[in-house]
Amino acid sequence: MSRALSAVPSLFRIAFLATIVVLLPAVAHGRMFPLTYTPWLDHAGEHEAGFWLTSHHGRQDPAEGAALDSRAEWEYTLSPRLAVAAYLNAARPAGGPVRVASSSVEMIAPLVKPGRFAVDPALYLEATESGGELELEPKLLLGSRRGPWVMAMNLGAELEFRHDGEERLPDGAVLRNAVAGQITGGVVRTFGERLALGFEARGRTEHPNFGRQRAALLSLGPCLKLEAGPAGITIGVLSQLRGFPRTSRGLNLVDFEKAEVRAVVGFEL
Repeated sequence: MSRALSAVPSLFRIAFLATIVVLLPAVAHGRMFPLTYTPWLDHAGEHEAGFWLTSHHGRQDPAEGAALDSRAEWEYTLSPRLAVAAYLNAARPAGGPVRVASSSVEMIAPLVKPGRFAVDPALYLEATESGGELELEPKLLLGSRRGPWVMAMNLGAELEFRHDGEERLPDGAVLRNAVAGQITGGVVRTFGERLALGFEARGRTEHPNFGRQRAALLSLGPCLKLEAGPAGITIGVLSQLRGFPRTSRGLNLVDFEKAEVRAVVGFEL
């Protein structure tokens, strides 16, 4: 955990600068959780720009995967029932340069008017193309607000379709497609309209070539949201609690990082 937290200062420097920006007199909208989506949309016609920064730490082989991911986002609310977004995704492997990795489009469609049921549902779909693969990410978004408490859960899958046969699995089979199931969720308590504190959890299972489970993890950590004026920031740390297959003290540090630190800064345009 100490190694994971060693990355926090660099991200908190970014958070500190963003906090200076957000400490303005008016109130803004912002993400409640760094990973979990809520089903509620902004008012129709509103634009929002965002920047995501995710730092990964604690893999047994740091060269595997990206040490740092970033996303630039533009989101537009078309109506009370539909919001769309576009992303430009970049990655920096350990010891390597930052490069543009892919682009994504996203839609969120609430199924009912907020407040009609105890839990508000929405449908989510994201499509990402990297040149080497196409990824589709459907989700069911659930959210509930009870006084100062906000709760959310996402039930989703990631479907990957490779365009080539260059990547191989440990048994020598060609990786042609894959599916990953993922559940994320969290609870925060709001303090007025500018601050929220809570925690977030993630469970994930991966199945290459739509076959048997190859890897899984469970992670948990705290999250913080600050907002004011036209901007807001959300920060969270997810630490791996359990992993499969176990490679180090009950964790899977081959397929997943020991900890993930994420900061999301949003600006209402």
